[in-house]
Amino acid sequence: MTEQWIPIRYRGYWDVPRIFLSRFKEQLYLFDCPFSEELDEYPDVYSVYILPPQMDDDLPTDWTLLPGRATRVLGEVPVGSVQFDPTRRAAIQASVFELIRPLTAQSLNGHTNHDPSRHPVA
Repeated sequence: MTEQWIPIRYRGYWDVPRIFLSRFKEQLYLFDCPFSEELDEYPDVYSVYILPPQMDDDLPTDWTLLPGRATRVLGEVPVGSVQFDPTRRAAIQASVFELIRPLTAQSLNGHTNHDPSRHPVA
């Protein structure tokens, strides 16, 4: 099986991109791993969302607003499971899309008591 690299655009970086966009199979995906004040560190999972396709052309300056504009919350994927290119800034392996797991009783990024209006579910 050949490797398929999917380009990313990112903002925020601490060891790896902490929020990034990727287009795969005609969908625009958002991977988000914001700093947790509660944990006093970055969680070990990305929350994964689907954004409207046209969002690609009209991104806000503040990407922390993007989860609130998602059309669907897909679930989570461990940060360590995302294979980045050697620079960790240009692309990810397509195989990550098979690793996204639906949310369980815990909410996004391992937190409970999140604001559901900020994380729409389809």
